[in-house]
Amino acid sequence: MLNFHFHKYKYGKELLVDCFKLSEIAGRSISMKELHATTFYEIFFFLEGNGSIIFEGSQLDFESPAVLFLPPARPRRWNMPGIPDCSLIIFEGEFMESFLKDHLFLHRLYYFGNFDCAPVLPLQSKDVSYFRDLSDRIKDEIRNQSSDSQHLLRAYLYQLLILLNRNYADYYQLKGNLYQNTNILKFKDLLRKHIREKQTVKEYAELLGINRNRLNQLCHESFGKDANMVIRNELLQSCKNELLTGNKTIAEISYEHNFSAPSNFVRFFKSLTKISPAVYRTEYMQIDND
Repeated sequence: MLNFHFHKYKYGKELLVDCFKLSEIAGRSISMKELHATTFYEIFFFLEGNGSIIFEGSQLDFESPAVLFLPPARPRRWNMPGIPDCSLIIFEGEFMESFLKDHLFLHRLYYFGNFDCAPVLPLQSKDVSYFRDLSDRIKDEIRNQSSDSQHLLRAYLYQLLILLNRNYADYYQLKGNLYQNTNILKFKDLLRKHIREKQTVKEYAELLGINRNRLNQLCHESFGKDANMVIRNELLQSCKNELLTGNKTIAEISYEHNFSAPSNFVRFFKSLTKISPAVYRTEYMQIDND
């Protein structure tokens, strides 16, 4: 699978944010037949056209005007009838996290989190011009940089991220609280860092300095499921990504994710997806090659 990295020196000096038309990179993204992923965050503003994206093994359809949110390291392939009118904002996580001195900030945004809602936000006509204007400001500032541009770009992006989060929370009838419980944000961060070797509620409760009952309570409040299921889902996602992004065997993936035997990994995978890891890999690659 292809992986795209952020071009930090595209404009000479280091800059960890960019904004451009999707048509400028159509040959390296939207019209590619290969499965691919990025190492950075992406926000797509589709103003005209419709299509779908094969995302993490499922087809996600959307119609313009809409916003599509893609966090890093998520395998995808586009299925678009043509090149739509779309502006794209990409950025490295540290561009905002270092500015805010909050490495959990991006985890606070519903559309980049592991929630059950699609990473798509349909836009109302009244919102289109506003978000287009804000993205145009980012683009213009990047093209005409001055000594204080980094500060202004962070301010623009910060405003954009929060307003999109409000709209997303309203549309999907989520709680809409950007500043969620810090322990839940830390839990999500710990899962991403340690899911390969730590897979019990007790281990994560100890890392957080709380008891298992409290962690379960927080997970029910935030995700509508207990901590064990949140951990299992994160483990499944890690295994799926490994199945799709490399050439490791089923046995290698199972041992790297702390399963005592490949048969236990297969049983775990089938219990959540109803298919085996081998079938999942084959079916996804068939979708990718169609």
